[in-house]
Amino acid sequence: MPEADADLVSGELWQLGTLGIEQRYEGDQIVLLAGFSSAHTADLAARTLGRFAVVEEFGSRDYLDSWRDYATIYRAGNRIVIRPPWVQYEPKASELIVWMDPGRSFGSGSHPSTRLALAELEQLLEGNESVLDVGCGSGILSVAAARLGATEVLGIDIDPASVEVTTKNAKSNGVDELVTASAIALEEVTGTYDVVIANMLAPLLSSYGPTLVKMVRAGRRLVFSGLLSSQIERVVDACSPLRLLTTRSCESDEGDWVSLTLG
Repeated sequence: MPEADADLVSGELWQLGTLGIEQRYEGDQIVLLAGFSSAHTADLAARTLGRFAVVEEFGSRDYLDSWRDYATIYRAGNRIVIRPPWVQYEPKASELIVWMDPGRSFGSGSHPSTRLALAELEQLLEGNESVLDVGCGSGILSVAAARLGATEVLGIDIDPASVEVTTKNAKSNGVDELVTASAIALEEVTGTYDVVIANMLAPLLSSYGPTLVKMVRAGRRLVFSGLLSSQIERVVDACSPLRLLTTRSCESDEGDWVSLTLG
């Protein structure tokens, strides 16, 4: 595919449940190799993408965890460090370490959209806030929110495996009393929150926007990540009467990902 399409397709693959993506250059074209937990989920992803794709099945499940050999720390914002438990690292006094084992859920901290969302949470949270994390995945945003001072965090995800991983990561970070993970549907969530955050693709952000707006307490914030700069207007239009307050962009060599804060 052309390089201009690689970011968009990568984002779609993450949302479809890939366990990891390798990007290879073939002339002026890019080939994306995405791993999935089963041939069924890979087939479903290929059909959903609507693009030419080849599905190849591996016999060993060990392949699914091979990414752990290459795991490293990731930084976000001014002081957040995402650290896999098995990676050795000596933190500085000023750093906030978030231990994160994503298992086979989305959210290791490697994707630019995740780091943009973390940086915005670092700026917004001052202490004692309530946070709703929509599509919590590994729980990386939920756990970081609690570590940053939020005292009531609800992470929701339709994947039961994500709920389990989020719960484990909250416990390993000592915030299990502050973070609740649930597989309930968005429509079943009650109440309002100081910060509502969702890291997902633009079509979903636009679709869920009107519902999420109603879950934001008056005068507080709605944070979106997982979209490209060309999709900002469409997403913001779906969130009226909230207006766009700030936009964050990733480094130029990481693509065209942005996060939005509305209020």
